[in-house]
Amino acid sequence: MGSKQRPVLDPLTPPAPVLRVSGLGKRFDIYPNDRSRFFEFLGSRSHHREHWAVRGLDLELRPGEAIGIIGNNGAGKSTILRLLASITEPTEGSIELQGRLSALLDLGVGFQEGFTGRENIELGCQLLGLDVAQIEERMPEMIRFAELGQFIDDPVRTYSTGMALRLGFAVAVHVDADVLLIDEVLAVGDQYFQRKCIRRIQSLFERGTSLVLVSHDLHAVRALCTEVVWMEGGRARVRGPAREVVEAYLDQSRVLTARSRGDAIEPAPPSRPRQGSRPVAQSPEEHIESRSAICDAVQRATAPGDAAEVFSEAAGEAPRVEDGENLVVSGTGEARILKVQLLDGNGVEHEQFHAGDSLVVAVTFRTVEPIEDPIFGVALFRNDGTYVYGPNTGFDGVLKGTWSGVYTFFVHYPALPLLAGTYRVSVAIYDKGHVSPMAWHNQLYEFQIVQDVDDHGLVRLPHRWGMIVHHDETGGR
Repeated sequence: MGSKQRPVLDPLTPPAPVLRVSGLGKRFDIYPNDRSRFFEFLGSRSHHREHWAVRGLDLELRPGEAIGIIGNNGAGKSTILRLLASITEPTEGSIELQGRLSALLDLGVGFQEGFTGRENIELGCQLLGLDVAQIEERMPEMIRFAELGQFIDDPVRTYSTGMALRLGFAVAVHVDADVLLIDEVLAVGDQYFQRKCIRRIQSLFERGTSLVLVSHDLHAVRALCTEVVWMEGGRARVRGPAREVVEAYLDQSRVLTARSRGDAIEPAPPSRPRQGSRPVAQSPEEHIESRSAICDAVQRATAPGDAAEVFSEAAGEAPRVEDGENLVVSGTGEARILKVQLLDGNGVEHEQFHAGDSLVVAVTFRTVEPIEDPIFGVALFRNDGTYVYGPNTGFDGVLKGTWSGVYTFFVHYPALPLLAGTYRVSVAIYDKGHVSPMAWHNQLYEFQIVQDVDDHGLVRLPHRWGMIVHHDETGGR
């Protein structure tokens, strides 16, 4: 398609930043009314107050890096992107950009509503510096990516918000941008298109494209970004590794929520195994010797013959397990997730379960080098992104040891209390300190829950009904 290749870099010399921001600030002068603005214009005393939406921001972004910007509404996040995209002029500081920048900010910005989708693609590409030959070459791929069908030749004014997102994103990610700016718009699309966009963004990283992402979707921020800036009151409050900053932000949100409800806020108790989580094994050796019904089911489903082929150190070739294609994956690479299966209690793989069924999530992985005391985790989400539950072996204090080879870890939910709907599963292997994922498949696996009873809500909790008679006037009827 004529797209740029990943830059060849000297491993001993870090690449030069494609974006450098120094002391960036944006001030808005706020007037109580138009009359005050007019008198000040005539030379009268100042009638306005100053509001700094952003101040003192420093950023550096190198090829293939991704920075997330998080914070509450009004923290200055979107203003930063508008400054970087040259939509708004800074009051102070400087922005140095090396290369082409593509921005997907407010939906519809840059669209001509009277033009068709196809015509807007052509216009958008011209504005971003593509020549006629490049546009003609890439137009079919952009149209395929947007998946608008016959509507591509309809005026954009007839598009829904989601359709406009598809069109804008198709242009933004096919113009060989050196820096991509995205502001919340992924939250507008349906789940299928969101995941498609994330896969596309990750493929751009491999070619050296850099990303600045503003989002309230913290799962997307952690999946895509290596570094995060937490903005508060127009200034960077915290900056650091994505997981650490997001966790700090969530901790503060929990505290503020508890205070708003008047709850007592107590320090977290020391780490201990959670109730309801049964230690399956404490070491690789104990794990191999386990012969529970769950372990047997996993063994039958993941490898024929002796279970040691999966659970013990691999000798020679690993079991034949296929890597998924086009997955939303990340990680440092010390471990590699090979296969994920959703099984019933008999070891049979399913995509649909009934409420109350047994579910086993089995994850086969290979270590690249010996890993000590990793943390294995499995998380469940509804298809609207709601986080349902996510145990991990660090919280539960199990499966400690040094692992080197090919293994399958699993978690067993004896009776799923979930009500009807579509659910997604994330699986991850983290380092000992729970700082960096060695391997992470983010919400890649789906299953359906169907139910035989007419229940509503999120979960079906065990319950029973009763009646206490205080005074009966029915005469025993």
